[in-house]
Parts: sequence; C-alpha cells; structure tokens
Amino acid sequence: MRFASTFLIATTLLLLLPFNTAGEEWSMEWQVDLGEGYITTSPVMFNEHLFVRTSGFWTAEERPQVFSFTSEGIERWNRTSITTIQHDLSPLQAVPSGQGECGNWPDLLLIGWADGVIEAVHPSNGSRVWSATSPVNGWGITGAMALDEDHVIVPTRNGMQRHCLSNGALDFSTNLSLGWRNGVLATSEGYWQGDEQGRLWMVTRNGSLGPSVDLGGSIRHAPLTVDTGLLVHVQYPLESKIMLLETSTLATTTLLTSGPSPAIPIQRGNLSIFGDSTSITSVLCEATCVIKDQVESTMNGEFSWAPSSQIYAPINTPEGGWLVIEVDTQGRFLSNSTFSTVHDGYGTAAPAFGTSSLFLGNDAGWLMAHTSSLPPADMVAGYDWTAFLGAMLIVIFSTLLAIIARSNGSEWGLRLFAIMVLSLSLLLLPDVAQQWSEKLPGVNEPTAQESWDSSWPEAWLGTQVVVFDFGDENNLTLGGFLGHESVESLTQAALEEANLSAEIEQTDLGPYLASIDGQSGGGWEYFVDGERGVVAIDSASIEATTILHWRVV
Repeated sequence: MRFASTFLIATTLLLLLPFNTAGEEWSMEWQVDLGEGYITTSPVMFNEHLFVRTSGFWTAEERPQVFSFTSEGIERWNRTSITTIQHDLSPLQAVPSGQGECGNWPDLLLIGWADGVIEAVHPSNGSRVWSATSPVNGWGITGAMALDEDHVIVPTRNGMQRHCLSNGALDFSTNLSLGWRNGVLATSEGYWQGDEQGRLWMVTRNGSLGPSVDLGGSIRHAPLTVDTGLLVHVQYPLESKIMLLETSTLATTTLLTSGPSPAIPIQRGNLSIFGDSTSITSVLCEATCVIKDQVESTMNGEFSWAPSSQIYAPINTPEGGWLVIEVDTQGRFLSNSTFSTVHDGYGTAAPAFGTSSLFLGNDAGWLMAHTSSLPPADMVAGYDWTAFLGAMLIVIFSTLLAIIARSNGSEWGLRLFAIMVLSLSLLLLPDVAQQWSEKLPGVNEPTAQESWDSSWPEAWLGTQVVVFDFGDENNLTLGGFLGHESVESLTQAALEEANLSAEIEQTDLGPYLASIDGQSGGGWEYFVDGERGVVAIDSASIEATTILHWRVV
C-alpha cells in the first residue's frame, strides 16, 4: 500500500511539472528606447542587420526615423524625415540586388513616408539611391508595397504607382479612391487594392482600370490570393467580415462575421490567419475556403510566422505581450501562450526573427532583442527536456525509496523521499524566483506634471481641465468637469461646452482627432498632466483631477 501511494505521489509530481513553451525559451539580450515614436510595423532582418521605423504625433524637433542596428543592438545609422506628416505606418521593404528590363539595382531598403515620398536607400549606410513622390491628402503612403519582378507597386493615398527598382522611374500612376494602410497585391493579371469606402480595385499591368467590386466598410490590408479568388477582411463600424471574392465572376461569400478593427492577415500556402478585436481565426482554402479554428484575443496589427509552426501576434491591450499559437497544416490551433517582456503594453508590430534571435517592438517605442540557446528547428516542439528528466529522476528515486521502506518496514525511506523533494524544490527555487521577477510590473517612472495656471478660476481646483491650444498663444481653456474616465469622454464634453466642431478619424490605432473647429494643421496631439498621449483617445484613462492639453501640430 505504501509503495502504491508513493508511486502515485511521484507520478503526480511528474504530471504537474511545467513544460516550457517556445516563448519561455527566449531570454532578453538587449533593449533600446527609440524615443517619442512608437513602433507600429515589424522590424526587418536583412543581411544580418535589423531595420525598424517609428511613427507618432510629431511636434517641435521630433520626427519619425528609420534605424539600422547590428544584431547586437549597436546603431549603424538612422534616417529622419523632416517633412513627413503623421502616421508613418508603411512597412519597410527589403529588396535583394537584381536586374531586369528597366535596369540593375543594388540591395535596397524601400521606405514609404506619410508625406508621400518613396525612398530607396542603401541598407549599409542609409544613403539615398533614388526617391519619388506621390499625392498627399491629409497623409500620403500608409500601406504595404508589393514587389513585382523589377518594379515596386506603391499604394498611394488615392491610388497606386509603379516604379522601376533601378532608378525609381515612374511607369504609371492610377487614381482610385482614398485609402488608409491599404496594401497592394501583385498578381500575374495585375494589381489589387482596397480603399476606405470598401471598394476593391483591380489595375492592369499597364496601369489602366480593371474590374472593381464594392464590399462596403473599409479595406485596410493587401488582399490574400487563394486558388478560388481573393480573401479580404473588411472593416465595418461595429464588426468585420472575412470575405471571399471570386475574381472571375466578382461574386462574394462571407465566411465569417467577427469583431471590429481587423488586423493585417498573414498567409502560408493555403492557410490564412486573420485577427480583430475579439479573436484570431484560421481559414483553410483548398477546393473551398472554410473556417478552421479560433482563439480569443485583441489583435489589430501584424502577424508573423516563427521559423516553425508557430505564429506570433501582438496583443493590443494595456497588458500587451505577444500571443504565440502553434498551428498545424490544417489550421488547427494546437496550443497558445503569452510571451511577455518587461515593457509590455499596447502593440501592433509583428516580431522579426534572426537565426536564433527574436526582435520585438511596441507602441511605447521599445525595441527588444531576445536570444534562444536552441536552434530554430527545435522550436517546433517547444519542449524543455530538463523538466522531464528531473521528473524521471524523482520517479526513479522515489520508487527505490518506497521499495526500501516497504522491505525494511520503517519510515526512513519516506523521510528520505521528503528530503529529496525538498532539496529539488530548493534547487528549482532560483528559476521560479527569476520567472516571478520577470512577471512583476516595473515601477512607474515619474512623469512631468502640467502646471496649474494661476489665472484659472479656483472653482476648477480638484476638477478636470481641458486646454485647446490653436497656436500663436491662442488658447481656449475650460474646467470644472467631473467624472470623466477617458480622454475621449472629457474631450467630447469640452467640445460640446465650447460649441466647437471636431473631425475624428477612425484608424487601426483607434480614434484620431484630425481637426478642431476647422483647424487641422498636421493633426492634433494630447497631453495628460504634461505626459504626451501614446494611445488612442478611447483607450487613454484619466484621473478625477487632471489637465488635458490638446495642441495642434
């Protein structure tokens, strides 16, 4: 009986020992704070070097930048745009050297700016190879470019352009309709691109308009091509739809109605992964396209494939982190876990992978590098054999001790077993403590507090105050507000009291205040108690006593 009990205890310990996921195999190697900007697009690993861009609301001397780092975190160069507007969200595009009918080109890094400029730079030093311009209407380029042999297709603010990779020469510029983060898909027949009105356009290879179809809502990603047509995740005010378009007939089928604010989908073979504010969904397209699996998450950015069967998805919540999902070839989600860092928070940028490195960026502007002692191929299993071997030792020794205890008819065998378990626990304690320390939130750094203006009424003390700064010392200040919990709510109340009109743009990052009382400039940015806002106004919480400062850029 004693033998059976001891064996049962040991076996239970074996089953309860944790098996690490792939996310837990990474360890922090280095980190860099890129300043006021936030990282909204995936870093790019090219020729053993890392490239990353920042976006944000720019004031004074602050501007978006593109950085180049070594894999050890040493900055090689950075390139700043002094003329860009806001929201530099177009993903960086690395291009290996090559040649074609329009000429030869070296290794290139293509950059699309929000002021409509397209730049091709040398990845080695950031110097310009060529540049071109595109239309601006509020902003310029925000979507993903597409490579097509010796050309690059650029989604502009109001259409698309095709440029030669060797010198940037313009082949054609086709007007469509206004777009936002709407990438372009290159196919053998032509190019497909969506717009903010939900129309999916096809442009032929000579730049003329082909067929189009109205899907309603907004299309904010490059369509995905499948054997049966195109997959598109269409955004609507309160929901989204994953839709299949048969390109031969322009017939559409809704595969799934899901949550709002779709992510930028990713594809591998006939498997496609979609995300939105409620879930992540897999779609398998063979003879037909079918929904295969779902997992709850808030995913509004980019996905990336690890060098294995896993996908990484940034979780766009205050707690943040990255969801790591192991998926099989049939689209089934086999497991999922959250990979956390010391700088977790809002995020939409997918990670980049090196030979044994993981590079992450988030909305707070932190660029982080993690390394793994395991080769990428071993990541598929996501299995830590140390725990298993330790468990086996417990089983073997406990079984031997139980046999000895039974044969001798004494208690000392069980006592030795207890001592052994205690010793193993003490040996494991440092690892447990380290895991705990990594999970603990960091202490908030002190933030600058906006000063109380002595000219304001004393009745406003202890309330919420709003300042609208129109520039040239032209300020409008309102106070005495109570009970508002978000920047959006307090701003709306102040606008109504002042009888001011406002234009609010709905973007992938959330609501964006574009103009107040007809004044837009380069957009508006907000400060809460002197601290610049880094999240959308509907996600920014405020205290019962606060000073909210709006400033035209």
